[in-house]
Amino acid sequence: MQKKKGLDRQIGSVLRAILLAPFAGPLAVAGFRLAQVSNPGRIGHLATEVDAFLKERELGLIPDDHPILLLERKRAGNAALLDTYRQYMTVWDKRWQKLIFTPFTKFAAFHMPLGRPVLGFAEAARYAQINTLWGDRPPAVNLTQDVLDKGAAQLRKMGVPDGAWFVAAHVREAGYSPGDEHNHAHRNADISTYDAAFRAITDAGGWVIRMGDPTMTPLPEAEQVIDYATSEYKSDWMDLYLCAKTHFVLGTTSGLQLVAVMFGRPAALANMIPHGGVLGMGPNDISIPKSLMRDGQILPLPQIFREGLSVQRYASVFDDAGVTIVPNTSAEIEALVREMMARLDGTFETTGDDEVLQNKFHALLGPADYSFGSSARVGRDWLRENRHLLEG
Repeated sequence: MQKKKGLDRQIGSVLRAILLAPFAGPLAVAGFRLAQVSNPGRIGHLATEVDAFLKERELGLIPDDHPILLLERKRAGNAALLDTYRQYMTVWDKRWQKLIFTPFTKFAAFHMPLGRPVLGFAEAARYAQINTLWGDRPPAVNLTQDVLDKGAAQLRKMGVPDGAWFVAAHVREAGYSPGDEHNHAHRNADISTYDAAFRAITDAGGWVIRMGDPTMTPLPEAEQVIDYATSEYKSDWMDLYLCAKTHFVLGTTSGLQLVAVMFGRPAALANMIPHGGVLGMGPNDISIPKSLMRDGQILPLPQIFREGLSVQRYASVFDDAGVTIVPNTSAEIEALVREMMARLDGTFETTGDDEVLQNKFHALLGPADYSFGSSARVGRDWLRENRHLLEG
């Protein structure tokens, strides 16, 4: 029965495409395109794929087409983001629009898949290179005034004083997507190892707002730390506001930090894996990787790249390779956060030796690695402590 229903849907789609064919050509010539996000249920894809298109168009790297984002609202990882995009493109998010216009995507001239700059598997993500070209220009995407007003009011309700700065923190856990967690468990981290980093932020006068989904491990109460993920204040539009207004985002290998990058906010990223994707997508990002251990020994970085572990995306591959994934320590994460704060207040310093170490790490990346072409950096102190891992 299911097979028959599926066949009927396919036949119906083909018939609609044939009937609509006379209309597709003129619309395509006029520059209209049906834009589709590859994985719209994941907020990272929903943010970066549209952002990449808008930036490429503004930079003159692609034609000045008229995109129509075709995405049923209930399938969006963040519905408020669709409303944000209405400032820059037409958005068709109704079910009837999906039913009528999806057949148009059968025509290559009318179809605009947005995923290419982000989806690279065993190849570089063009999104990082686009952001390098974009540089320090203002964000291509900005919040509506309505969300800005609501977000500021909500922040006050949460207890954050007017004028105070905050850091949006997201540490990936297992509860967000249990259906495929077995593939992505290696990306998770223990929120308790971020305590020292949180204290560094609050000691400096900032606030920490922990983001995520309601399944996250509740945080113990701490001064100037808000567990927004499990609170009554959580909403799709507030998620956007926090990402857009954060001093910087403290993240991991997860999609949420990319929303902040879209809004032009820098990211401090810990527990990054795989190693070919360690560097952030924003030009002002800094990051540190997890380590890989085999037979009780931490693998040198060149060996990780030689064995092809730098491009692997699934937990089972690391298990099959006989390696144990070693997360960052509390001290490493704290040092990363202190570096980002120093960078933002203009007091950060490096030496010539630090630049040598930085260049050595970047030289490990090749066209098959996701971060290839990124102008982001690895944390200074992590490189100093692990300079021996750059040899071998």
